[in-house]
Amino acid sequence: MGRWKIISLVGAGALALAACQSTVSGQAAGGPTSPASSAAAPSEKPSAAASSAAVAAGDGGEVTKSGTKLSVGQPATVNYETESGSKETTKLTVTNVSVKKGAISDMKNFNLDAQTKTSEPYYVTMSFKNAGPKPMKPGGIFGLIEVHNAAGDELGKLNLIGTFKLCEGDVPETLAVGESYNDCNVYLAPPGQSAVDVEFSFYVDLKKTEITWKQG
Repeated sequence: MGRWKIISLVGAGALALAACQSTVSGQAAGGPTSPASSAAAPSEKPSAAASSAAVAAGDGGEVTKSGTKLSVGQPATVNYETESGSKETTKLTVTNVSVKKGAISDMKNFNLDAQTKTSEPYYVTMSFKNAGPKPMKPGGIFGLIEVHNAAGDELGKLNLIGTFKLCEGDVPETLAVGESYNDCNVYLAPPGQSAVDVEFSFYVDLKKTEITWKQG
């Protein structure tokens, strides 16, 4: 099955938009504070090489190799541009904190179209920490998060403008060395499908870095 692309209308003072690779604007649909159901648990342990890469990168010292596959909760550290288009980089430690299955009824206060109402929502929480040595402006990070189903298809991202306590967070304008923040986004799986991995990918000087967290 291919990618879902959905657009819903404004209603009751709230807007819901679902589109592949859509970017966060205004209030982000962020991190779950009380899950609608239990969190997805890792179904397999990472390879020894992946574990080694994650441990080494987690202290902000070494950089996690592109292509590394981790389990939920394991950190990866990458060289990330200090701001969009900059040649300067700082070390950014990224962690897929959780992937939690919700229910479409969680969004009853939003005006969703008929197709959206048949989907399975997943709340994906990511953590970002500036490991140094330079301050950064992290505004471009969220266009780089993809969630896939078992077939490898990208799930549609649902942007909610309004208050949604189960999945919320704000992207700061600046992130000083040592500072961190969490953010969450809602992704939609077609009926009968589920989120099986979360991928963080980006380019610096045409060189691609790609880190994947496998779900349960």
